[in-house]
Amino acid sequence: MARRIEQITRKRNKRREKQCILFNFEGNNKTEEIYFKNYQSREKPYYIKPINNHATDPLQMMEVLINYMQRKGIKISDNYKVYCVFDTDLNSDKQDRINQAIELGKKNGIEPIVSTPCFEIWYREHFKYTSRSYISNEALLDDLKKFIPDYEKNIDIYDCIKDKTKKAIENCKKLEKEQLKDGKILGNCNCNPYTSVYKVVEYLINYI
Repeated sequence: MARRIEQITRKRNKRREKQCILFNFEGNNKTEEIYFKNYQSREKPYYIKPINNHATDPLQMMEVLINYMQRKGIKISDNYKVYCVFDTDLNSDKQDRINQAIELGKKNGIEPIVSTPCFEIWYREHFKYTSRSYISNEALLDDLKKFIPDYEKNIDIYDCIKDKTKKAIENCKKLEKEQLKDGKILGNCNCNPYTSVYKVVEYLINYI
């Protein structure tokens, strides 16, 4: 019995030593959560924890995340990495809330992960580099379907793209440099297209 308790305690302590990668994703959309859960495994030195909420407004999402951290007594440290993932949706009326969310996140050690027009630009950059602007989320999805014909939101396409991840990271870094060179502000709906999703993925695959 004592040996069994010791084994359980050892397992719990081992889990506590893992870094927690805490996410807040937009509303009821599971696309991002489904994707990032593919980086979860017992062998990894971290575990991924998404917050369950229905917020879609970027500022509200950031506030929900901060409140969650306060309730749980979570402080940014070597044991926690925290991301808030949202889209601009090319909505200029949403920009002020996005700017506030980004600033609030920075003050609280939370990294905002912003995509324009939406998360699928990360998927798109796996196949071929593009810096073309999109007039809507739907236009981006139509473009993505040229490479994944049966693509729909909330489905797991990780196995289809995982061998192209390194190339996607390179393409997103190239895109970021190009947008900055053109004087665009990252995280602004006019910085079209753009995504900082690559920063999370690069962190996860390189984390030791």
